[in-house]
Amino acid sequence: MKKVSVVVPCYNAALYLEKCIEHLIDQTIGVDNIEVILVDDASTDSGATSEIIMKYEQEYPDTIIAVSLEENMRQGGARNIGISYASGEYLIFCDADDWLMLEALEHLYEAAQEYDADVVEFLIKNIRDHGIDIETTEKGNGSFLTEIDTEEKRKKFLIRVDNMLSLGSQKKLYKLSMLKENQICFVEHRIFEEPSFVVPVRLLEKRHYFLDEALYICYLSPVSSVRGDWGEHKWDNPHVWRHLMNDLDARGLLQKYYSELEYLFMKGAFGLSVRMALQKGYVLMKDELIFLIDMVMQIFPDGKNNIYLKEEQGGWDSLMIKVLDMEITDESVKVINDILKKYV
Repeated sequence: MKKVSVVVPCYNAALYLEKCIEHLIDQTIGVDNIEVILVDDASTDSGATSEIIMKYEQEYPDTIIAVSLEENMRQGGARNIGISYASGEYLIFCDADDWLMLEALEHLYEAAQEYDADVVEFLIKNIRDHGIDIETTEKGNGSFLTEIDTEEKRKKFLIRVDNMLSLGSQKKLYKLSMLKENQICFVEHRIFEEPSFVVPVRLLEKRHYFLDEALYICYLSPVSSVRGDWGEHKWDNPHVWRHLMNDLDARGLLQKYYSELEYLFMKGAFGLSVRMALQKGYVLMKDELIFLIDMVMQIFPDGKNNIYLKEEQGGWDSLMIKVLDMEITDESVKVINDILKKYV
């Protein structure tokens, strides 16, 4: 069994993919200890991405697994397919225009083994110049283990969202057996898909280790799914959260952690969706606000009285609660846009 499986979704990635792959092949853990699953997500670049993938598969047949999709499934769907091919002890995701520091997999695997962790989380370093070379890993002294062995600990763990315990899927090494046994997967065909994967992981993992090292280099491409034009995906984020709550309800977890999931939904599906749209330069339309408010009321009808939100005085979330209490008319929508734009 390989020590680590690396899933790399690839869509029109010919300009960047080779750097990503080379940093995986040269990992200090040893090329024989990893498998790299390159998923071509129905690229439309006249075979350029596919050609690079096939070249590396032929050069490293015992390490590279090439998968070609006929339909574009976006990153979530491509990652799901990659997971289905994975056979390593642990699994990690890496986007095709990003790369891992050369010692990343060795350090993460050693931490997972030492602390018997279901998940090892680490830091990401963001860059805007893909041509940059980073030689030294940034390290801190803040590593820690979180054991989630009681319901109260689970509740506190679930609602904590910060740089060390995030809802990002890429800055984590996962025990593969946990993912497969619990059939944890991403929402497909949408952007902002990460909570659909990470929240179920948080609800099921028992030992979470934070490694205070910046091991993942993220290229902030201006044409990425999040930073490019959203088009029809403008409101994918609330749809992802609705799908997530349906999934957790089916697993019997929604009622068990109702207040905590209500809190995450209010902040992630409602407040964050509005904030991101305004930051993108969109103007909120009447039917869009009605759609968002209706979604909140359908899933968490008393969300504005959430016990955790009540502990947070002022700020963006307080503004969002006021929006829930407003009658949505053409005039009130204009007022809402004018007021909220001052805070984003």
